Amino acid sequence: MVVQPEPVTPLIYEVVEATTEQTTVIDVVLGAFSVVGVLGLVAVLLGVSLAGLLIGMRKLRGRDIDGTAGGGATRLGLGASGR
Repeated sequence: MVVQPEPVTPLIYEVVEATTEQTTVIDVVLGAFSVVGVLGLVAVLLGVSLAGLLIGMRKLRGRDIDGTAGGGATRLGLGASGR
């Protein structure tokens, strides 16, 4: 007696993606404003920190080694108040 194998039938799976919420114009506008707001906040924070750094360096450079003011700068007297 010879055993006949059953015919192989392929299994077919259909992948169904989950439905997503619809994106509205308000969602896009809010996303754009949030990105611009974060970039603006980062720019302001970097600007304030770098300005503080430059002001601090300028104050330190204006002092001589002995701690007196001056720094060896020469005034040219080009303004109207210099007369």
